[in-house]
Amino acid sequence: MPRDSIVTELDMDMIGRGSAADVADGGPAYLELIGTRRLSTELGDVAERVDAAEPIPFRFNYAFDAPGDREQYYCRADHYSYARYGIPSINFSRGDHPDYHEVTDEPQYIDYDAMTRVAVFVRDLALTIANLDHRVAIDHAKQKDPHADCVQ
Repeated sequence: MPRDSIVTELDMDMIGRGSAADVADGGPAYLELIGTRRLSTELGDVAERVDAAEPIPFRFNYAFDAPGDREQYYCRADHYSYARYGIPSINFSRGDHPDYHEVTDEPQYIDYDAMTRVAVFVRDLALTIANLDHRVAIDHAKQKDPHADCVQ
């Protein structure tokens, strides 16, 4: 698929946890968004508008998207493989947790209802973007060299 035919990339990672026991301020409404407005303000606006129309909106945490964030999630998350080429993208996560990449990360800890809500929201967002009469506007400069080091 030609890269210039990709309108946006929506990436879900670690959406099965996110309770208050896993993440500070976590709970069923908790959702982290990274990259939302890095390339397209409109993409972020559409995401917030779609969320507001959901039966139970999420409480977005944008903290890990902040420039200079020490965790460097913007540069480390899978969505960056698209963003570095100027494709507007969002990484959706319910947060890191103590069992991340550990043998103790077992299915009984997954909040399947919250995970389903994230999947439904991202589906609704994808459909909204697909049904726009235009591509989401890119109003922030992409990096000149897609192979250069990412800067959080």
